[in-house]
Amino acid sequence: MLTEGGNEFKDAEGKPATQRINQTDVKPTVAWLEQLTGLELLNNMLGSTGKKPTSGDLDLAVDANKVDKGQFRAKLEQWATSHGLDPKEWVSATGINIHLKTPIAGRPDNGYVQTDFMFLQKPDFQKWYLTQDDDSKFKGVTRAILLASIAKNMGYKINQNVGLVNRATNELVTDNPDEVAKLFIPGATDRTPLGSVEKILAALKKDPKRDAKLADFRDYAAKQGITLEETVDTEDENSVHWLARLRDRVVNQGYQVIVESAILEEGVRIEHPEDLVFDRGSAGIDTAIQGLERTAQEPTTATVKWDGKPAIIFGRNPKGEFVLTDKGGFLKSGGVGLATSPKQMADVLAQRKGGGREELAQLYADLWPVLEKATPKNLKGYLQADLLFHPQKPYAEQDGKLVFEPNTVKYSVDANSDLGKRIADSKFGLVIHSKLDAPGADVEPVSGATVSDIPDLFVADQNIKDSVAGVQLDEKNISQLKQLKSKYGSQIDALFNPQELRNRRISNFPKLFKQYINTKVRAGNYDNMIKGFVDWVSEKVPTQAPRMIEWMKENSQGTAALVNTFLLLSAVKNDLIRQLDQNAHEIEASINDEPGHEGYVGQDLKFVDRMRFSQANFAKNNPEL
Repeated sequence: MLTEGGNEFKDAEGKPATQRINQTDVKPTVAWLEQLTGLELLNNMLGSTGKKPTSGDLDLAVDANKVDKGQFRAKLEQWATSHGLDPKEWVSATGINIHLKTPIAGRPDNGYVQTDFMFLQKPDFQKWYLTQDDDSKFKGVTRAILLASIAKNMGYKINQNVGLVNRATNELVTDNPDEVAKLFIPGATDRTPLGSVEKILAALKKDPKRDAKLADFRDYAAKQGITLEETVDTEDENSVHWLARLRDRVVNQGYQVIVESAILEEGVRIEHPEDLVFDRGSAGIDTAIQGLERTAQEPTTATVKWDGKPAIIFGRNPKGEFVLTDKGGFLKSGGVGLATSPKQMADVLAQRKGGGREELAQLYADLWPVLEKATPKNLKGYLQADLLFHPQKPYAEQDGKLVFEPNTVKYSVDANSDLGKRIADSKFGLVIHSKLDAPGADVEPVSGATVSDIPDLFVADQNIKDSVAGVQLDEKNISQLKQLKSKYGSQIDALFNPQELRNRRISNFPKLFKQYINTKVRAGNYDNMIKGFVDWVSEKVPTQAPRMIEWMKENSQGTAALVNTFLLLSAVKNDLIRQLDQNAHEIEASINDEPGHEGYVGQDLKFVDRMRFSQANFAKNNPEL
């Protein structure tokens, strides 16, 4: 029986109630859904649905201009009720999706697969953006990165929910895929040349602007450990090899990638340095060491990670109207969550499941006039921020200091200092960490002032004090890391060899090891890592576990070197953090009464003491885990 399907529906024990679906069962299941819904769905399958040997769920497009989402959900719930089923266990909604626990091929004895009905405002463009040609060897996300690279070079942004927009003005250029192709590819007459990664690269071969259009795409390839000599500039056999290696890294090694999409992230996917060995093998060790050394040499190039809560998004829409919302509202289909009044934001919150958000609605109402006044009239786009203190959770005066604790980290500052006096004059404190032009647009880090300095509002500085001198890393640990990489780097790479993992049907091995690391963080120790992983993976994926364990035994040196590298990188990183904590910022921080900030960001890496902050954060915000 297939397992590991969608995760929207759970059984009484909290385990997934749906499973993966075989390719041969996809069309019969979708045909059954057509009968149930009365919609044409077989021609509206998205992404890799029906194209791979198995699928984790079924992604189906629905034209939001023709089908009312609320009525559609009610129809599915009525079907469940008419069959004596609890609608809450069979139908749910998130964002633009309606989810259905679907009997495979319409027969409950076959098991169930999760179906995601995606309500699209621009179905032609969105279907084209989300689905590439059947014969491509790449995932859609790789094509999205390539399209974004071309768009950026030409002064555009490509957004799956909007279309192609002007990067400077944020105005729509076109939402017609044929027109996009004519702009991207010289001589193109329709969307055909943009159908897959392979076709795009072939179409750009003779484009004089090819190098510039592929600049970001090459950067992405380089970050995955692909040498510049193997970029798309090479011809014939080398190009084939480069494409194959890129596919291995994206498909089989579980890389996290950055694309312009409707999913709002915290910007660039920034990794812990010690996790890079799981992502990139021996090349990741080099990247981690370089990032740690450069941050130590120039600590003021790093920034403080603030532990604020709740997260908010505010700014001005294309009409210049002030908007204040949260991530859920920001991504709400049709822009209806981009609240332009406190009442509208209260309505957004009231529509969510569970209720009990009156205090949060009041917080937004109180914050509204302050942020609206502070937000420049000429600001284009939106700022992502976290609150540090507010009337419902204000700072307190303790022993001559002002103290506030928005989440896991407690902050304090001398009440008589200039900074303390600024805080004392403020009702709200926040930290602004990133900016984006629109939902789904590029997320860019913020540096410097972005809002006006007004009474009642304190905006924390993310920069490390200029007076912070260089940090001295433990040279013994650095030396051991380099020796490990030199002596056992090839064994680590062999352990994560994508072809071998694929042959053994354990391609998710690196990803699972990273998940296991988080369980150790929750437990509060890194003891018995290898034995612990064996026990954990045996319970997590009992079918695959014996093959993984056998592979680890065959590569015992690589496995031991992997764990030792992880532990040494963690130790060097924590040493860096401790030294930065000593005088990085005028505002002092502590976690469970131990001095220290949440962490720092530098060299595209995040430096967080996971046994200090992450464990405490898990315990406070996810006590059931």
